[in-house]
Parts: sequence; structure tokens; C-alpha cells
Amino acid sequence: MSQAEQLSGSTLKYGIPSSRTALRRLEFWLACAAVFFAPMNVLRLPDFYFTAGDAFACLCIGAMVINGTIKPKALGPGTAYWLFGLVTMVGALLASSLLAGVVDRGMILSMQYLFAYFLLPLILLGRPWRETDVLMKVFVASMVVMILHGIYVVDFVRETNTTFVSGSGRLQGFVERENECGSLFALTVPMVLSMAATRTIHPVVALIVMLLLGYGIMLTGSNTALYGMLFGLGVFTLASLTAKRILLVAIGCLLLWAAISMPGVVELLPAVFQKRVLVGLETGNLDEAGTFADRMLLIKEAIRLGGDSSLLGSGADQYREISAWHAPVHNLYLLIWNEGGFLALVGFLTMLSGAAITVAIAWRSGGGHSEAICGFSTVALFTLLVNAVPHVYGRFWAVPVLLSLAPAISLINEGPRRRRPPHPSRNGY
Repeated sequence: MSQAEQLSGSTLKYGIPSSRTALRRLEFWLACAAVFFAPMNVLRLPDFYFTAGDAFACLCIGAMVINGTIKPKALGPGTAYWLFGLVTMVGALLASSLLAGVVDRGMILSMQYLFAYFLLPLILLGRPWRETDVLMKVFVASMVVMILHGIYVVDFVRETNTTFVSGSGRLQGFVERENECGSLFALTVPMVLSMAATRTIHPVVALIVMLLLGYGIMLTGSNTALYGMLFGLGVFTLASLTAKRILLVAIGCLLLWAAISMPGVVELLPAVFQKRVLVGLETGNLDEAGTFADRMLLIKEAIRLGGDSSLLGSGADQYREISAWHAPVHNLYLLIWNEGGFLALVGFLTMLSGAAITVAIAWRSGGGHSEAICGFSTVALFTLLVNAVPHVYGRFWAVPVLLSLAPAISLINEGPRRRRPPHPSRNGY
């Protein structure tokens, strides 16, 4: 019997819910709150990275313990690889920090990664179809709220150098970081496309959300996010290739190109997008595309320093101490390699392979291509985006990746969802 059936069957007469049903409903709403507040870094403790979303997640885990609904194999068939990789990465970071004499930083960093990639999967994954769909909608709603707030503070209030907008006019959003905010919008794109393909949301609603996500990325002025969004679109389109989608993508690209080529249209785009992104696209000069040249200097240094390390690294948050630039390299693979050593890097890659295994098995299941494509597109995009950011223990990184894997896991556990039939007037389109 599924969790949803247990919920519906555990009520008393006259429609009065039993205490067991009420607790399970409370558990689910706490999970929804954890998802909605996950991107809101602004709601956190001043001296320790613990957000409002984390508080709801802890309450949800408590409710799950009481209800007995914790599923150890949250990632389905890929759970063993995911956990082995996570433990290997965290263990290598801890051992490296112990040798470097910074055990406190190693403990803090390890706890953050365990919270994001061990605790959150227990909360978000392995749920019934109905709950999985609702959690995905809640996350998309959170993104819409952040974008609408960004439009207000940038285009109407014209804030600069505040919590939500940087001194250069780039949207930082509730994440309080420009590139991370844009990357979060990009990670949402495959999820929205998948929800539209499976009619979890109406295609018109999906189109509006996609336009908002694109404009939100423009407000961040992030080259990484823009290219990431295009990559996610491309992967999803290629993985779910049909003649109709090829035609729609071609028409969309032509309309976009025509709109940008029209006189006066470029001037309507956000100023920060024109300055940081559009100039580089028009000239083809990467040096004009944000801080590409400066980041390449850090990457070259990290490759050189990583080559000198062994199985263990310099310790948690110690890269800035050994770097001549006294700044962390914005490349997660190189940062983990330097701070946790080769073992930590292998652990991270093994963890990602667990997600790949789950997606592959969902693909082989009957009627599960859309669900597998959702997970594959987002995980592939995540592996690309982390080339341009430091540590990714922030819950706003983990939640979209996990929620994109959730449909594949629900498919493996429960079989295909019941598709919503198309409206008769649409002639099956």
C-alpha cells in the first residue's frame, strides 16, 4: 500500500482525520516549507549557516521519525553509490582538515554537506507521485516569487548595493549571490520543461515561468547562468527529440533572433545584462564577458597546486590560505581536489554516479522517459555549473537537483503516473 493510500485510509468516521493522518499531513507541509524557503539564504542565523528552510527540514525529519516514514534507500537503486561517494568526500575533507590543524572548519563543512546531500534526500525523495508533483510546484513558485521580487527591486525601486542587488546593479535575490542566483534559475528550467511535458502544469503556465526565468537570469548579469540555461534547454530537447519539438525550438530561436535584431529591443533589456553579457556575445571576446580572465588565473593556479597534492588535501576552507590570490577558486572540482585531495574528488564523482544510475534505470522502465530526462538534464547541468562556483553545500543547490530526480524515483517505486488526458479541443496536441 502506498503512502497516499495509507493517508486516505487512516481517517475516522464522518471525515475526521486521525492523529496519524494529521501528523503525516503536517510532515508533508513541513517538507513543502523546507522546499519553498530553501533558496532564501537571507533568512539565516548571523553566525552559522542555518536557514529558515533548514529549520523546517529538521522539523520534517522529526515528524518522519514519529510517523516511521523515513526510507533509507531514498535514491532508489543509486542510493549505495550516492552515500558511499558522499561519505568518501566528507571523510577525505575531515582527514585533510585534521592533518592541517583546522578540525573545526572540517567539521562545519562536513556537517553542511551531510545536511544538504544526506538529510534532504530523506525528506524529498521516495514520496508518492502526488506529493512529488506538489513539491516541484512549490519550488517553482518559490522561484517565481524571487524573480518578481527581483523585478521590483531592480526595475522599479532601482536598488544598488543592498542585500538583494549588488553595487553594479546585478540581482542577488534571496540567495544573496549573483552567479548562484542565476544558476538556480537555470537549474529550474529542465524541471519546468519536464512538468509541462507530463502535464503536471499547463503549457501556457510553463511558458510564462520560462520567460520569467530567462528575465531573472538577465537581471543577474551572469554569463554562467545564461550558458547553463541554454545547455539545459539543449540537453532536454535532444533527449526528448520529436519532430514537433524540433519545429517549436526552431521557431522559438528564429523569433528570439528577430526580436533582438529589431531596433530598440536591445535597449529594453536589463542594463547589467547588456554590459556584462551582451557585449561579450556581440564581440566574441571572452575578456569582456564578466570576470572570465580573472577566474582563469585562479583555475590555472588550482590545477598546479592540485597536481602537488596527494590522496588528501590542504583542509576545509584552506585554499584561500595557500593561494597567491587569497581567494577560493570558482571551480568545485578543483576546490575539492585541493582541499580534500584526490579521494574527496573521487567521492564527489561517485556520488553523482549514484544519481546517474537512478536516471538510467528509470529510463529503462516502461513509460519513464520524461521522468528520466528531467533528472538527466538537471544533473548534467549541475555538473556543468559547478565548474564556475566554489562549495555547493547551500541547500538552494541541492533542492532543485533532488527534486528533478524525484520523478524518476517515484516511477521506479510506484510505476508510471496517471497521465492527464489532453483537452478534446486540442486534437491531442
